[in-house]
Amino acid sequence: MFVSETELHVWHAHLDAPGWSDVDDLPAAERERAGRIVRPAARRRWISARWALRGVLGRYLEREPARIKLRLGARGKPLLAAGKESLRFNLSHSGDLALIAVADGLEVGVDAQGIGTRPPEFYAAWTRHEAIAKCHGVGLGAPLPDTPVAVSTLEAGASFAAAIAVCGDELPPTRHLVAEPDTAQ
Repeated sequence: MFVSETELHVWHAHLDAPGWSDVDDLPAAERERAGRIVRPAARRRWISARWALRGVLGRYLEREPARIKLRLGARGKPLLAAGKESLRFNLSHSGDLALIAVADGLEVGVDAQGIGTRPPEFYAAWTRHEAIAKCHGVGLGAPLPDTPVAVSTLEAGASFAAAIAVCGDELPPTRHLVAEPDTAQ
């Protein structure tokens, strides 16, 4: 699969779909992190989100998902450990939805939140702010760098708010795709 420098890809994955790979096939650090998640449904969805990410990245790298190696950048944002260095990605998951944004040569951030009891406008603003922070690779409490960021809301279903951000003046056209468990096998 190929993403051009003038396009963004956003993959949608339903984490409760049967068939996502098991925790045993994840790298040790990810197995340990999954083991710290107390609620079984949250742990299962976290594992499914990791496999969705690996399946999507495997399509771009033409590599088996289990062989995808990740590392943390200077600010803690995940990056590819080897391979196509210009490929950038970001993962967000909430409830049974995961969104994976992929770009070539553009830092990208994506966020999804299930809409709760507050007004939907709150969640729209929150996801925009978090997508910007994730694009920069900083935590929510950290000051944002003074560089241009383009941000837009994403359609993620009636019960979710979502947003995507890229570092730069303009958001490229966005292509929506579906990640399914067979992409992670």
